[in-house]
Amino acid sequence: MDSPDRHSDEQLMRASQSGDLAARDELVDRFLPVIHRLCRFLLREPAAVDDAVQESFLRIFKYLERWDGRPPKPWMLTIAYNRCVTIRQNMGRHRAQTILDEPIQVENQHELLLEAELSQGVNGALGTLRPQFRDVLVLHHVGGLAVEDVARQMRIPVGTVKTWLSRGRQALWDQLKTAGHVEGEMPRRPREDR
Repeated sequence: MDSPDRHSDEQLMRASQSGDLAARDELVDRFLPVIHRLCRFLLREPAAVDDAVQESFLRIFKYLERWDGRPPKPWMLTIAYNRCVTIRQNMGRHRAQTILDEPIQVENQHELLLEAELSQGVNGALGTLRPQFRDVLVLHHVGGLAVEDVARQMRIPVGTVKTWLSRGRQALWDQLKTAGHVEGEMPRRPREDR
């Protein structure tokens, strides 16, 4: 391929299926950040995250011939999610994810400290959630998957995903409120993912 960055994800997938190594490199470049972020939210230890990311890409390319033309992002995130679940099970525990968002550029040092404190609070609160609530929150909000894609990936009904999203958000808010990180009632969500 001459210039893979001008091609759609689907074009890169087809080229990769044909053995184009430049297309495979471009797929890794495009999807590494979102897959890494998903794995960070689902696993705690950095070594486990690195293993999950590496194993995810190995499986993506191993099973590339099975890709059937659907949008590549949900397909790849499904593979990454399944690797994380397997690694979590092999670790013998379901634990909280670590939120390691990129640092926010703030002029005021006080705001930066408050942001870090809230991030730690979210980490702790996520650890108290039922694994199902945590997984739907991470897949939807971190992975950017639509509710329907989360349902397909987790093999549960769309209504269950919506219920778990709602309950997970509320439980997360309640934990943050109890810890003093937020006040008042949880803000209402837009209609599209309810």
